[in-house]
Amino acid sequence: MFENIMLGIYGCFTLQNILYMVLGLVIGIIFGALPGFSATMGVAVFVPFSYVLEPGAALLLLSGIYCGGVYGGSIPAILIGIPGTPASVPTGLEGRSMVEKGDGGRALTLVTFASAFGGFFSSLALLFFAPLLALIALRVGPPEQMMIAIFGLTVVCMLSKGNMLKGLFVGFFTLLLATVGQDPVLGFPRFTFGFYQLSGGFEIVSVLIGLFSIPEVFKMLERKDETIQKVASVGKMYLSKKDIQVNILNLIRSTLLGIGIGIIPAAGPDIASFMSYNEARKASKHPEEFGKGSVEGIIASEAANNGVTGGSLIPLLTLGIPGSAPAAIFLGAMIIHGLRPGPMLFTQHADTIYTLLVGFAFINVLLFFVGMLFCRFAGRVLTIPKQLLAVIIVALAVVGSFSIQQNIMDVVVMFISGIIGYFLLRYGYPLSPVALGLLLGPMLEEAIMLTNTMYDSIFMIFTRPMTVLFFSLIIFSFAWPFLKTIMQKKIQVHRER
Repeated sequence: MFENIMLGIYGCFTLQNILYMVLGLVIGIIFGALPGFSATMGVAVFVPFSYVLEPGAALLLLSGIYCGGVYGGSIPAILIGIPGTPASVPTGLEGRSMVEKGDGGRALTLVTFASAFGGFFSSLALLFFAPLLALIALRVGPPEQMMIAIFGLTVVCMLSKGNMLKGLFVGFFTLLLATVGQDPVLGFPRFTFGFYQLSGGFEIVSVLIGLFSIPEVFKMLERKDETIQKVASVGKMYLSKKDIQVNILNLIRSTLLGIGIGIIPAAGPDIASFMSYNEARKASKHPEEFGKGSVEGIIASEAANNGVTGGSLIPLLTLGIPGSAPAAIFLGAMIIHGLRPGPMLFTQHADTIYTLLVGFAFINVLLFFVGMLFCRFAGRVLTIPKQLLAVIIVALAVVGSFSIQQNIMDVVVMFISGIIGYFLLRYGYPLSPVALGLLLGPMLEEAIMLTNTMYDSIFMIFTRPMTVLFFSLIIFSFAWPFLKTIMQKKIQVHRER
């Protein structure tokens, strides 16, 4: 294995390949930062351009786009409150609050560091443990996916802390909206009311763009200040030793969770981001800071969604099972270049594959420096007059919504979502459960239907060890807030004595 790693280092560290990695990162960050665009779209668009490159160079270019795209969505989420990707929603909750306090530069630095950390260690897992970790993917079926989806939905309880009933109401209503479109198993349309454009359901990116951009535009225009700079500034970009020391366990936990979610088919950075954010809040000594600019929340979200990048390639390279949508496109690019995933891939094409594996780690090191440079220029968005910035945001929201499927109905859905989101915020209803319900609803429904097909009795799923594990996590997730409250009361009583 050592010889193969040295072979990968030799293939990766050429001037040409380093330039392709940097180019891929820049392209990916731009695709991730623009509302409506994504890492998946970026990888898909540039697959044809990789035809003329050597296989190793092509995979490094696409890897850079993938990693940059996942990271890039956090930049607009922090600066203007618009998540570039669904995975950036938790980051936006905390980052936007930090910007309003004039601490946006620190938020951008934390996001860049956590993203590079999560991506780098996921690439090490990919390099050293791919065959072993891929065995986990083989043991994940519909029952496990059902439990993962339910476990993910328990995050609603945490995101709605202090407003539990309103949060649960929004989450339940969004799950109903997730049933619009074709039945995931039988294929017949439901609740489309004659609009064939809704046969695929509500496009989640369009909903999220509207939900998080249009209310922000309304709030922006309601302010009396001429520029956003007067309301908040990016501030100095810095990272203190204390930030790292205090959050090292958070970084490691979130990265491992991201890797684990990444190797599970049908999951992805969106689910990993929300789950990690939830776990960080449970483990935090200051959970009351979440939603008000929590450093722990930003680090958890970004380390996890970037940890997915390496994790999703583990089942792809070893079993041919993509762990995410960009990984599925990656599979097509590999086949085009004559690389068939499987155990023999690591011996028959060792030079190309280990160039990819070593390069994937180096890309995440480069991500920190390229990301920091990008953030310095991106921070100037807050100096734009608010009227012009509002027009730019609406224009990007329209273009981003339409570009996904070239469907004008997505633009209409975006505007309706934005207006609804504005009134939800005005009356104290949280928006995050909407993102979670739309993400996990289809996965949950399909997993339930397939599980019912597999077993005569639903209780048969508890014969599967991983299902029992996830069910235990669900019970613990529901019980933890109550247990924590009881423990805190006991500690307080003990101190008073």
